[in-house]
Amino acid sequence: MDHRGLPRRLPSVPVPVDGESFPSWLSRAAADWQIAPGQAAQVLGLACHPSYSGVRPLWFGTALTQRSLQGIRAATGLDAPVIQAMQLSRYADTVLDFTGPDQPAQQEESLARLRNREWALFTSSRACPKCLASAPVWPLWWRLGMAAVCPEHRVLLVDTCRQCDARLGSGYAGHPRGLTTRRQMLDLDLCNNRRSASRRRKAGLCSRRLATHPTVPVPAELADLQQRLLDVADGGPAQVAGSEVTGAEFFAVVRFTAAVVRLVTTAEEISACSALPGAAVEAFTADLHQRQLASLGGGRSQLQASPPSAAHAAAVLALSAPVLFAEDRAACQGALAAWMDRAVALRRRPGKSDPLRPIPRPAALEPLVRAAIRPASRVAGVLASRSQSQAPFTAHHVCHLADPGDYRELIARHLPGTAEISGRRLAAMALARLAGATSWQRAAAALAMDPLKAARAANTLVQRIGDAGAFWQDIERLGARLVEHGLIDYAARRWALSGLTEVPHLVLFAVCHPLGYDVTEQRRRHAAAWIWQHFTGGDVRDAPAYAPHLWAPTGMTSVREGARRFAAWLPASVACELTAHGQALLDGATEGKRGA
Repeated sequence: MDHRGLPRRLPSVPVPVDGESFPSWLSRAAADWQIAPGQAAQVLGLACHPSYSGVRPLWFGTALTQRSLQGIRAATGLDAPVIQAMQLSRYADTVLDFTGPDQPAQQEESLARLRNREWALFTSSRACPKCLASAPVWPLWWRLGMAAVCPEHRVLLVDTCRQCDARLGSGYAGHPRGLTTRRQMLDLDLCNNRRSASRRRKAGLCSRRLATHPTVPVPAELADLQQRLLDVADGGPAQVAGSEVTGAEFFAVVRFTAAVVRLVTTAEEISACSALPGAAVEAFTADLHQRQLASLGGGRSQLQASPPSAAHAAAVLALSAPVLFAEDRAACQGALAAWMDRAVALRRRPGKSDPLRPIPRPAALEPLVRAAIRPASRVAGVLASRSQSQAPFTAHHVCHLADPGDYRELIARHLPGTAEISGRRLAAMALARLAGATSWQRAAAALAMDPLKAARAANTLVQRIGDAGAFWQDIERLGARLVEHGLIDYAARRWALSGLTEVPHLVLFAVCHPLGYDVTEQRRRHAAAWIWQHFTGGDVRDAPAYAPHLWAPTGMTSVREGARRFAAWLPASVACELTAHGQALLDGATEGKRGA
């Protein structure tokens, strides 16, 4: 070190190859100086992690701290742009989204967040054995998550060493960023990954020659797609749907399309893709199967994760190409429409929500994606297009829950996997729309239905309807059944019984006492709820007697269980008395209206 605390100028320095990664250049420099890579890092004055005894440079190959940049410049005489171009931060304005560390205490924490979020290999690299056979230079782009194919040799990149089973370029001593200082010099033609001791071998460095790894040839079309992607990553012009975009916007589209194709592409379709080698097909199919198992187990499907291998990245690249490199807006829109239809179909499966909701939509594709997704009015739109006469009933004649027998016979098949009470509520809302309500929200208002329950039914269950035309045909048949059963003004009944929170003690005592049953306050409320349900055809949980403020000490869970037990216990004589009492209340309300 000189008097400034910076490394002294070295007599000879290898010139970085254009596009070379920093770990590759450091290894070549160490070999040229005939020292170990860890010693080379010390000679260059790289800032290292203070918590480890080994040489572990901070943000090695990812970004440079100010101290590291000053040390390298002082030791080598290389310009700062040349040194920084060897770091992954070179792609910060296109493929990746991060900046260099500002505070040393936050460096490792920030790197961990980057590794979880960005599509890059921060502690390893993919490689082309044919390229390494000619020179031990590892390009920086091999460390990108979408690195899949060598455009020059038209082969898949290799991820792991066949001998040590570790990712290529994984480092030393079990730590990805650890650099060896014990050996004088490394053979750059070898893997050099640290191998732990086992019964068959001693601990040491992997001796597999990199150039001997087998390669998988790919079609020229796939190699061309990789080169077009790299051109944009290096700052070249980019287009989406025929419009110019920035590099960052283009790669936001790359991540979105990758997530969508992982969601909607089937194993049969990937197998039929002629542009992909068998290794890419197998990798994509394996990832698809793994995500399906995770979904069954309640795990997240990780649609936004970086491609786990070069083969998988190749499959994603080929499948995404119709949108990524569409010549115009129409071609892009057509490809998106097919994807969105499949995504919506997945959303209509029982128990499934919108799988695209957590995936950020890139600004460059937002208008096209919005136009491609089927509108929420898909089912209602069919109703609007049907030529129909005025319904022979109004919303006042519709109860909150459709008749259970009619629902099972006519409507249940349109709502697979749906709880019956939820399906009956949606059927009632559909009847209200048949009677003239112009939206699901207005249908709920016409029925005086709980808006939250109505919204859940409309937003979720409607998506499960496969054949909207057949659904409305059966709703019309359900309306005809409503007329056949005899029209009842359920709205008037709900109004008349809106204040019924408990049955008078004398009414219940007259029938319960002879049977040996006590008349408690809870039983009086359960009886009031039963009357309300019996005459209004609504959900007993919506009964005025079950208003939350009346059962605050008990809790609504025990209330629902109490309602179930009351219905199971109810003797025939008590049911008759409650029916008579309810009818008397309705008759009294009717007379009161006439008198008014």
